[in-house]
Amino acid sequence: MTIHRRPALVAAGLLVLLISGLRAQEQTVPADLKPLLAAPQSDMRMVVQRYSLDRATLSGNYANGPGRGRGGGGRGRGATAPDPSAPPPAPPVPVSPARIARLKRFDTAWQAALGKLDAVKLTAVAKGDLDTLNATILTNLKALEAETLSMAQALAAAPFAPKIVQLVEARIRVQDIDPQRAAATLTDVTREIARLKSDPPPLNKDQATLGANAVDQLRAITTEWFTFYNAYDPLFTWWNGQPYQRVDEALTSYATLLRDKVAAENVSAPASPSSAPPIAPAAEPKYADVPDLNEIIALPQDEMRDIVARFSGTGAGGGRGGGGAATRDVAFYRSWLAALPSLDFDRLSRNAQVDYLFIRRTAETQIARAQLKLDPNPPRKPDTTGIPGPARGREGLIQDLSEAMIPYSPEQLIALAEKEFEWCDREMLKVSREMGFGTDWKKAIEKTKDGIVPPGGQPRMIMDLVVEAVDYLRANNLITVPNVASDSLHMIMMTPERQLVNPFFTGGSQISVSYPTNTMDYEARIQSMRGNNPGFSHATAFHEMIPGHNLVQFMSARFNGYRANLSGGGAFFGEGWPLYWEMILYDMGFDKTPEQKVGALFWRMHRCARIIFSLKFHMGQWSPKECIDFLVDRVGHERDNATAEVRRSFDPAAGYNALYQAAYLLGGLQIRGLRKEVVDSKQTTNTRFHDEIMRQGSMPIALLRLAVNTKIPLTRDMSVDWKFYGDLPR
Repeated sequence: MTIHRRPALVAAGLLVLLISGLRAQEQTVPADLKPLLAAPQSDMRMVVQRYSLDRATLSGNYANGPGRGRGGGGRGRGATAPDPSAPPPAPPVPVSPARIARLKRFDTAWQAALGKLDAVKLTAVAKGDLDTLNATILTNLKALEAETLSMAQALAAAPFAPKIVQLVEARIRVQDIDPQRAAATLTDVTREIARLKSDPPPLNKDQATLGANAVDQLRAITTEWFTFYNAYDPLFTWWNGQPYQRVDEALTSYATLLRDKVAAENVSAPASPSSAPPIAPAAEPKYADVPDLNEIIALPQDEMRDIVARFSGTGAGGGRGGGGAATRDVAFYRSWLAALPSLDFDRLSRNAQVDYLFIRRTAETQIARAQLKLDPNPPRKPDTTGIPGPARGREGLIQDLSEAMIPYSPEQLIALAEKEFEWCDREMLKVSREMGFGTDWKKAIEKTKDGIVPPGGQPRMIMDLVVEAVDYLRANNLITVPNVASDSLHMIMMTPERQLVNPFFTGGSQISVSYPTNTMDYEARIQSMRGNNPGFSHATAFHEMIPGHNLVQFMSARFNGYRANLSGGGAFFGEGWPLYWEMILYDMGFDKTPEQKVGALFWRMHRCARIIFSLKFHMGQWSPKECIDFLVDRVGHERDNATAEVRRSFDPAAGYNALYQAAYLLGGLQIRGLRKEVVDSKQTTNTRFHDEIMRQGSMPIALLRLAVNTKIPLTRDMSVDWKFYGDLPR
């Protein structure tokens, strides 16, 4: 036994030594950083990345695309964790002709676009990548033809599949549903399966197994379809509760029959059909699938990317989304400060110069942090709400603000929020008078809340708002909205458990809609419906999707590698960017009706309130109850929703830091200030400004400003701090 274990032990020992060596290398700071400057990469690298990611995203828009039937959630919320003990799922069986048609259109469009590139201008490595990508597209097109035949053979075993696929793909597109007709469809499928079970089709072993896998897949996506509506739409539940249970049982037993009986009989007949007519490409979309490839190829490369990755401890290349500079000892950061002058700052590209300033500022901040002694248990004002969470303390807030490159004290930020509140008050009074309520703006809010959507109508209402925002962005040339992104807007319904800590919808890869189920009590239902009314939702649906969180996720993945990962933007960028759009679109008149204006102003007041109540809590001045009362009395929240907001802000289980709630408005104001510098001054257009921010990605906005505003001269010793709100009283 010992003899057999020895190679494994040796390998494990070598792995430990390798990891230790890499960690030691990370801790070692060369005196001369010039040899670490990265060599140019292939000009085609992000083109290849874009094709692969876009194709995978499009594939997920259909009944057998990746992720169908396996849950999922926006920004990590509401997702169902996979069972590690479960066997790996069978490879997906093609059941959607629409998916094959759409991918054919996508692939042929990419073929045409690549054919227009001037390969003479590419480097040798880039030419090789171009050839490989062309070959990949050819392979993918051939695979679609093979999938067409595979689908035809699977449908021979499961001829009822198109009925289920039609229901599921209508749900993915959030089309209106007729619950009675859906129940009739499920009943028809159950009857058809009963006929097939009594007289199974003659299939050979491989085709029977393929059919069983297809039926398993159909069962999974039917469950996803049912779960989306069930309990949220009472008419749907009334019609479909029993038909769903019966079709689920029928699908389960039929898959077993195909696998255990039909496949076991091992009929020697060839698979049928032996050929299938080709599926034509889908109609050409209104907006092109393929981005401007020459623009992507021409983007500058960041020669500091490997140096930043070594400094931050993210590994070579650093991709986006890392955790920032790892906390190390003071000597480590002093060594970096000593090594930075070995680089010729003036010869670096602009992105690399910003990288340099990031390393310098982060090292200086970490050195200062090590020298600061904070009270480990700052006082927290007690109450009886039971909401847990420690206070950060004033000195801790000041340290956090410095690390976020926010050059204001907590008191100054509270004064800023109060000033922004005054603007909101003036605007809200205008709308209140327009609605006939005079100066009693709370009545305007209550009237807006009363415009609730009846059960079953919320998903379509929210999706209409998302699409409206996309159309507005395009019509006003505000930002590039990729066609694949706008074609891939998905939705799930938020669970009642999640609504206890997050009463409003969230977004990311898909929008998670907060709406009551039939399991919630009356008061909870009413407060959820009133808090997610169309007026309130109009100002935030785009916050969660496009151009907000969804577009950030989409573009961040596609421009991963454009520049070094300057982690540290956190919520100031992540929440500030969508909040910035709330401000800009309000100023442009996107919110047209009085109710839409009330909703937009309600949320702006909420962002102001977040700065005030969160900072006062962390300085020990307010209890959680006082924070809840403030949201109810000053902003107009439903009490349950206000309680959930405060719990979410302070409960450690929610995972938010002390500045998270303040970061929404502060980050939005920073980006708005940057827009004034470069767009209002006519340096660039709205589209170019916003597109470049999407390429740059999450970073402290003070550094984003230096990357985007090219009129600011950069020097190695310059201060990066930026008083984006001007001078505030101390």
